[in-house]
Amino acid sequence: MAYDPQNIFARILRGEIPAAKVLETDHALAFLDVGPVNKGHLLVIPKAEAATLSDLPDEAAAHVGALLPRLCRAVRAATGADALNIVVNHGEAAGQTVHHVHWHIIPRFPGDAVRWPWPHQSYADDEMEQMRSRIARALDAPESSS
Repeated sequence: MAYDPQNIFARILRGEIPAAKVLETDHALAFLDVGPVNKGHLLVIPKAEAATLSDLPDEAAAHVGALLPRLCRAVRAATGADALNIVVNHGEAAGQTVHHVHWHIIPRFPGDAVRWPWPHQSYADDEMEQMRSRIARALDAPESSS
């Protein structure tokens, strides 16, 4: 999926659309989701132009990753949440609707409307080893686009 510089998060980063910012660094921005799953739901976006996590440079991903624990602690303290979901939807089939990579920090409470767990599958015969081997080979392959 190609990066669209007119996506809503790019426009927020350029100051064209207001956001309820809670943390901004030279490389990332965290702000409240305007349509939260639960109140206190944050979005964390890198300032790098990347449609998906696969497109994001490692350094930018590491910067966001370093912010996540602090943001999680703040969301729990501010909301009194019992737990959190940290989610990255990677591609449209996974539910990504804004084509700028972003993390959701979603406060969770007993009895809230979010349903979990996802359905699970099983591997048959040697399928797990075949999959492990394919992923390991892909890790050793030259970088390719996703």
